[in-house]
Amino acid sequence: MSVIYSDKLKVKIDEVGSSLLSIQDEDGLECIWQGDEKSWTGHDVTIFPFVARLKDGYYTVNGEEYYIPSHGICRRHNFEIVGKSSDSVTHIYKWDEDTIEVYPYKFELIIEHKVEDAKYIKTMTVKNLDDKEIYFGIGGHPAVNVVEEKGDTANNYIVFKKPISPNNFYLDEAGHFIEKKDSYPQIEKLSCSKSTMQKFKTIIFTDENFDEVELQRPDGVTFKFEFSNPTALAFWSHPMSGAYYCVEPWWGIPDFADPARELKDKELIESLAVGESRKYTFSIEVCKG
Repeated sequence: MSVIYSDKLKVKIDEVGSSLLSIQDEDGLECIWQGDEKSWTGHDVTIFPFVARLKDGYYTVNGEEYYIPSHGICRRHNFEIVGKSSDSVTHIYKWDEDTIEVYPYKFELIIEHKVEDAKYIKTMTVKNLDDKEIYFGIGGHPAVNVVEEKGDTANNYIVFKKPISPNNFYLDEAGHFIEKKDSYPQIEKLSCSKSTMQKFKTIIFTDENFDEVELQRPDGVTFKFEFSNPTALAFWSHPMSGAYYCVEPWWGIPDFADPARELKDKELIESLAVGESRKYTFSIEVCKG
């Protein structure tokens, strides 16, 4: 575990998964979900090279099958630290013979965690080290603590900076695979209620410019999220328990119930040409008052 600081934040980063463990403000407020066996034991996930689940657990490249777990290969990987200071830590994950067995591309994934004032910033850089174009999905999965009242989290709200008219990818009853893409009513504010999660399993908005949203709690604490224009913005929490809400910037989406098997043919999949690299960034700012 690495600990990085600013004047206003203390942030703990796990080398396993290169993920967030904790954000505490200057008053000791814990902003990140600390896990619960009844709800979700996690805190955050670095998603790569596929977002969420694959139908039947596999995809193909040139017709050959490759099996990969939900949200990809980073979750249980021990990242190497390649840079460390008081306010930042940088991790690296590079292809090897084991990764080729499940993801047949040569890549380098560099992740920088940084704090500036009351803001935590995560930058994920994917580099194509192969001699051919590579395809992948990537994203974040931070779970921030919300206020629970009478067994529900309904009085916490996602607030967009202006009204949006997104499309939504609707999941099947189990909440695993996409059944359809359809319009969602114009929205400026979204309740973090458990009933919403029971209805949608995961909300997956797309076809809008998602550069900023706020999660506003009833106690005056606000988490301001900024993104480098993800192709989808997902919201998730356990439908029955847990005082947390995940705000997930995705470059990619889960598989359809009737999917295209070839990785390059999947909807919203990312690609990099030979020698190309690309940065994907999101931040969380802790605001009070």
